[in-house]
Amino acid sequence: MEKTIPEGQMLAYTMAGAADRSLIIATHGVTDNASSLASLQKYWSNDYRVVCIDARGHGLSPRFSREALLDPLATEVADMICTIEYLNAGEPAILIGHSMGAAVMSAVACWRPDLVKALILEEPAWLTPQQAIQYKDGAAQLAKRIKWMRAEPAAALSENRSDYSNWSLTESCGWLQGKLQVDLDFVAVGEVSPRQPWEQIARSLKMSTLLLTSDGEDVLIGPQRLKEIENLGNNNLKTVILPGTRHCVRREKEAEFYALCDDFLAGIDH
Repeated sequence: MEKTIPEGQMLAYTMAGAADRSLIIATHGVTDNASSLASLQKYWSNDYRVVCIDARGHGLSPRFSREALLDPLATEVADMICTIEYLNAGEPAILIGHSMGAAVMSAVACWRPDLVKALILEEPAWLTPQQAIQYKDGAAQLAKRIKWMRAEPAAALSENRSDYSNWSLTESCGWLQGKLQVDLDFVAVGEVSPRQPWEQIARSLKMSTLLLTSDGEDVLIGPQRLKEIENLGNNNLKTVILPGTRHCVRREKEAEFYALCDDFLAGIDH
């Protein structure tokens, strides 16, 4: 494969856990931020050093230049590689991502397998052509909705608490903070996954990988697409369905999500 990713920049991050523990590096989906992973960080920080990263254009990380917006997810991947290299002290890390973040982490693992000990992908944005078109077509409306959230944050939080009643308050507040911080120029582009074919990325994964999805109406993967992924024949890639949730699997069934991940991580040497 010809490498086409640009040079990356350091990203903002939060860190918890002892420095001598194995390293987990986690990142979020589009319009979220590192704060939206606070529960994840708290859960694993007794046993791991846990770093949660703000992607480019999110949280406290750098905004996108006009040039970077020409291929924004290539920029996201390059930034993540740069930041992981800074954080990992020469040792491969366990990478975790949700949605856009999972697509980015899988691309990092494709390009730089030396940086990755294991991979946990929650509903990765490995989009079908139809999904990619739908997201791009909805980008302007999403940007408009985020502007409303910024004007009416209390109403936005109340709506979230009603629509996602099984989320913890910590998750809802992190979700809202992400909307207040996201770069709307990036949102307007309407891209959430690298342009490299996801099938190529999935086939390339050389490390133990866990992919989690569910069966709710808005899931990106779901039972049908799991069959397609399994048919790629990568024995390093384990797939699991946690039924009864929507796209934000962890947020809706935290205990069950962590149990599945812990079982997977138990097979990885600390």
